Amino acid sequence: EPEMDVTACALAMLAEIPGVRICGRGDVKDRGGVISFTMEKAHPHDIASILDVEGVCIRSGHHCAQPLMDRYDLAATARASFYVYNDTDDADRLAAALLKVNEVFS
Repeated sequence: EPEMDVTACALAMLAEIPGVRICGRGDVKDRGGVISFTMEKAHPHDIASILDVEGVCIRSGHHCAQPLMDRYDLAATARASFYVYNDTDDADRLAAALLKVNEVFS
């Protein structure tokens, strides 16, 4: 499945970005083409706003999972989704935009 290859690539890239905390299992076999994450110095809504300016579309908020957010004591998460129309260039753009978030909030 091509989206899982892109997801695996994105997971590896995000794991290298300082301050990024990936929610859920690290193995791509245990997840779909979705990566929920937080950043140490930025609220998910701020992450989404900066990524929007960088041309990267993600979602932020509770994702209709408020009980889960409460369970893990999260105010919100950012969420990137990949499907058959995405490729590794999209993962590269996501990672580059998240580095920009770190610059803004450093």
